[in-house]
Amino acid sequence: MERRPVDRVPLFPVVTDYTGCRVIHRKMIDMAINPLLRFEAIPAMVERFGFDGIEVGLGPERGWQAHRQVVEVDGEKLLAYSDGTPYARLQENDQAVPISCDPPIKNKRDLDKIGITTAEQYEQRGCLEPLRDLIRRIGDEVFLAGVAAGQTMNALVAWRGSDQAMLDLIDDPEFVFAAMERATDISIETGKAAIAAGVHGIYIGDAWASASILSPGHYERFCQPFHAKAAAAFHELGVKVYLHICGNSAPILEMMADTGVDAVEPLDGMDICGLVDAKRRVGHSVCLKGGICTNTLLRDSADDVYKLCADAIEHCGPTGYILGSGDDIPRDTPFENIDAMRKAARDAAKYI
Repeated sequence: MERRPVDRVPLFPVVTDYTGCRVIHRKMIDMAINPLLRFEAIPAMVERFGFDGIEVGLGPERGWQAHRQVVEVDGEKLLAYSDGTPYARLQENDQAVPISCDPPIKNKRDLDKIGITTAEQYEQRGCLEPLRDLIRRIGDEVFLAGVAAGQTMNALVAWRGSDQAMLDLIDDPEFVFAAMERATDISIETGKAAIAAGVHGIYIGDAWASASILSPGHYERFCQPFHAKAAAAFHELGVKVYLHICGNSAPILEMMADTGVDAVEPLDGMDICGLVDAKRRVGHSVCLKGGICTNTLLRDSADDVYKLCADAIEHCGPTGYILGSGDDIPRDTPFENIDAMRKAARDAAKYI
C-alpha cells in the first residue's frame, strides 16, 4: 500500500461469509444464527487459500444468543429477539432477509434517533473479544483489515430507502450532509474499536457511492469529503486505509485517490485495458487493489483465472498493486479458481 518494492504481489480478494461457510463446511443459515462462526471461517480461509490479507468486523455483544432465537412460523424459520419478536427470515445458503424493510428515518428530525456507539462502548459490551482472539491467532500471518464502511450513501439508503435517498440529494442537501456526518462519525468509532483490538488497516467506502448510481459531481460534493474525513481519522491512529466503491468507479478514480487513502478497490468491471488506465491515472498516488472479474472467477476455468491474474500483475504490478477480486468472490466460485489466483501471485514472484 506504500507503493514500495515487494518480494511478490500480495493476494487480498474480497471474501465474505459465502466463501467462509463453505471452507468450514457450514451453511449461511449457521452464520446467521451464530456470528462467532465468522471468526472460525476467517483463519480457515487464510489457511486454505493462502490469503495475505482479509477483512474482519467486530464481534457481537455479550449475550447475543438471547437475540438469535430461531422460531418457526408457517413452516418458515425466523430469527427472533429474546421476547419472541421475529426480525429476519432465515435462508439455508443466503443472507438472512429482514422482515421489515421500512426505513427508520421517515421524518428528517428522526436523524437524532440514530445513535453513535463509541469505541469504548464496543469494548465494554464485549465486541472486541472475538477480534482480539483472532488477532492473537493469525495477526502475525496476515494483514487484518477492520470493516468500518458506510460513511455516505450506504447509510443514507439504509436510513431513508433507495428512492427517497436519491431524491434527498436534490431536495434537501443539508439533510444529506447531516446524515453523512452522522454516518461517518459512526464509522470512525467502529474503526477506532477495531484499531484498539489490533487490526492493521481499515476498510471504508460505500457501494451506493458508485458512478453506476451517482454522477461524479454528486460523489465529489457529498461523498468524497466524508471518505477523506474517515481516512484522516484512521491515519492519525497509525493504520493503513483503503476505499471500496464497487460498480463503475472509473469516472471517479482521481477523486477516490484524492481522499488520501492508501489504496482503492475493487476496480469492479474493469478489463485489462481498464486496469492499465487506472494505473496510469492514479497509480502514482495510490495503490490499486482488485480488478479480477468476478464472472471469470465464477464461470470460467482455473486456467482462464490464472491468465487474467498474470496479465493484471504484469500491467499493474508488482509495485503498487494488490491482487484481488473485482468485488465479493461469488458464492459458488470453484475453489480451484481461487487457488489459481494464489498460483499467479506466487509464480509472478520469480520475475520480480
